[in-house]
Amino acid sequence: MADNGNNAFSLSAVTPTIPPFTFKELHERLNGVLGRDATGVVYSLEGYPSLAVKEILLEGLDRSSVDTIKLELAALFTLFHPGVIKYHQVVEDESFFYVVTDRHDKTLERLLTEHKRRKIPVSAGVILSVMKQLTAALAYLHSVNGANTRGLVHRDLRPANIFINADGERFVIADFGLCRDALWSGSTLIGIMAYVAPEVLLHNEASPASDVWSLGVIIYELVTLRRPDFLGGKEPAEVFIDGWRPDLSGVTDGFIKSVLERIFVLEPERRPTARELHETLATFDIPVGELGGQCVMLKYKCGSLEAALNGANARIALLEEDVKIKSTKIDALEDQSKEHLAMIKALENRLAQFSDRMNTTDPQSSLFLLPRLMRAAHTNSTETVWMLLEERLGVGQRDAQGMTALMHAAQQGHVDPVELLVGEENGLQDKNGWTALMHASYNNHPEVTRILILHECRETNKNNQTALMIAAEKGHAEVASLLASHEKGLADNEGKTALMVAAQKGNLEMVKILLGHEKGIKDKQNHNALYYALKNGHPELVEILVEHDDPTDKDDITALMRAAARGDTEMVKLLIPIQKGIKDSSGNTAFVHALNNDRTDTAMILREYEASSWTQLMCASFIGDIETVRNQLSDKEKKNDDGDTALTLAAQAGYEDVVEILSPTDGRGTTALMRAADTNDVEVLKTLISLQKGRKAEYVKIDKWEIYEGTALMRAAIYGYTEAVRQLVAHESGMKDSDGQTALILAAYNGHLECIRLLLSEEGGMQDNKGRTALMGAVRNNHPECVKLLLGREAGMHDKYGWTALIWAIDNNNIECVRLLAEKEGDVRRTQYNTEPHLTCACTETPLDMARKKGYEEIVAILTK
Repeated sequence: MADNGNNAFSLSAVTPTIPPFTFKELHERLNGVLGRDATGVVYSLEGYPSLAVKEILLEGLDRSSVDTIKLELAALFTLFHPGVIKYHQVVEDESFFYVVTDRHDKTLERLLTEHKRRKIPVSAGVILSVMKQLTAALAYLHSVNGANTRGLVHRDLRPANIFINADGERFVIADFGLCRDALWSGSTLIGIMAYVAPEVLLHNEASPASDVWSLGVIIYELVTLRRPDFLGGKEPAEVFIDGWRPDLSGVTDGFIKSVLERIFVLEPERRPTARELHETLATFDIPVGELGGQCVMLKYKCGSLEAALNGANARIALLEEDVKIKSTKIDALEDQSKEHLAMIKALENRLAQFSDRMNTTDPQSSLFLLPRLMRAAHTNSTETVWMLLEERLGVGQRDAQGMTALMHAAQQGHVDPVELLVGEENGLQDKNGWTALMHASYNNHPEVTRILILHECRETNKNNQTALMIAAEKGHAEVASLLASHEKGLADNEGKTALMVAAQKGNLEMVKILLGHEKGIKDKQNHNALYYALKNGHPELVEILVEHDDPTDKDDITALMRAAARGDTEMVKLLIPIQKGIKDSSGNTAFVHALNNDRTDTAMILREYEASSWTQLMCASFIGDIETVRNQLSDKEKKNDDGDTALTLAAQAGYEDVVEILSPTDGRGTTALMRAADTNDVEVLKTLISLQKGRKAEYVKIDKWEIYEGTALMRAAIYGYTEAVRQLVAHESGMKDSDGQTALILAAYNGHLECIRLLLSEEGGMQDNKGRTALMGAVRNNHPECVKLLLGREAGMHDKYGWTALIWAIDNNNIECVRLLAEKEGDVRRTQYNTEPHLTCACTETPLDMARKKGYEEIVAILTK
């Protein structure tokens, strides 16, 4: 992780008692999990009990979404209102935003839950206080940018995002709906649709009026202790149509109903603003029950105030009488409950006295000895769990193994007790470090796993195992699929991931589930999932794992080749049966990769499968083992299945000293490269070029040609070995022997047309020590086809004695050559008379003059045309 100096984004608000945190300081102080939602996890901050930190995961978001979140967070730092949570600092670290805010441990959702459990209505005073404070806070938010602008829209107003201070008197709006489209999933929206305004559901158009709708839903829930079900299981487009009216039959208070009737209208512009609602509530700063008819008269001009008040008073009297009756019943039930609890305690004491006499290895006996809450959770006694939670009896208590009631419920797969207990006991671990989620995973309870994921994912036990690893080991595919995205990439004490565990077990379905999340990871021994599949004899997994976990790359290098190159003999042995004999784009096998990387032991293992035709001399030559080469020279003529000898392998590997041992340069300087040129052994020649190019031999005689200081290219040119010339021309062209002859001149003298084609562009126009060109050589030896090829490049040139190619053709009576040269050189005069330099004198003799002098009538006829 980057330190604070590398943060791409950091904001802080000035608060004298709260210092700005660097990322390192912030991360070190992260403490227990306070809560989770669709956008992230909220942690307490060690040493700062009044602060909380929200971790927002940015993984998978594009740049535009991240920038939008930054802008929205920046706007929150300008807020200052007692009804809006205070934002102190934002720190960015690669894939996360960390937002520091004030901490409140209770929410309006928890208050509602408590009333729902006890079936006790929320008092009118609390409802009025909530309405006044939330409308004031919303009025402030909706006008932060000025009275004539859109203002700041919350987008996610619901009880879970309304905090309550310690004394229960102050209600604070928090957790704004940051970049909703990017951070929120479809399943998340399903859980909050009851609070979302029609225009948002239908058109994704949020406005201050949308927040007012959400406020109306909260008020309805406070009054009725249930959320309104406007959709009734239908699509929004089917419900919110012209003429729609809300069902407010559950709201008995006239004042509240009148407010909700104004809020629950489809047209956003017809709803009252938060400011208007607050002003209404501030004007009538009296208890709700006494407002009744006043509101009806003032808002809707219907009925008389006196009749409404009388009606309200009569209704209140009836309600009070009903409350008294119910209160008496409640008191009786509470007394009865206390008696039952006393009886239970007495029975437990008696059980404790006789516990040492019972067979505790018997599951029924052990279960009987569990504390009440654990026993109820273990046996799926939901009502008993609920009753004990109300009395706060046994919460957090542990059995001999350190297990809690939540763990017992998760272990048995009891969904209802888990839902009741998760808010009280999540995050706890037993003596082995197991959480309730791990127990659910081990025992294959997908529904319980689904509930616990958001509360206990990424926790590890004493072996550093996660719930996902446990599911992989047990082969519980459905549980693993639920956990994979939450716990991917974690490793146990040995560095093994869940994918490695699945591969080790040979579970194909589990491997397919985990492969996309954990492919390519290696453990502390540098082993991947493919290794564990091979090691434990699961060939059915290898094909899918090789493709993803250790794939063949763009150069056709396989997993076996990589293992060979790094000398991983164990992995090599495992991979040999499935990848032996394959060659990369350069034609090398894993055996060659091992030799190239000086992994001799690994190479010897692979030799049996990929290079059985390699002799010990070949292996030694390829790795430059001079001593072994000297001792194995008797095998130097042998070839392997690819046609290579020890010489070519040494040359390929670049070991010139080994090449000299296998094919030494002789006393006249004849190299192995020259010998390959003499025999037209192109494959050997190609391997030797880089080591021996450009060298000259003192003397060689080829047929009638005696060459001093000649190169391999010259020898190939004399022989007319076209392919050998092709390989050498880029390395030795332009070089001359002691007579100044080039390879082109020698090829021309010998009439090797294809060799001339290859050499002409590099050596055309060059002259030997006597000034003779390749064209002159072709003419002298009467090679008309070669003359045609050379004519365009070398016509008109003179040697040191003033002769042109045409004059040489006339002198040798080579009629076809004369015919070819006549047009280009017919008018070029001979510039010297004698052929001995010290006897030369100026000469103006034409080719025609020379032909007449020699009496070559046919040539004269050609030249006189």
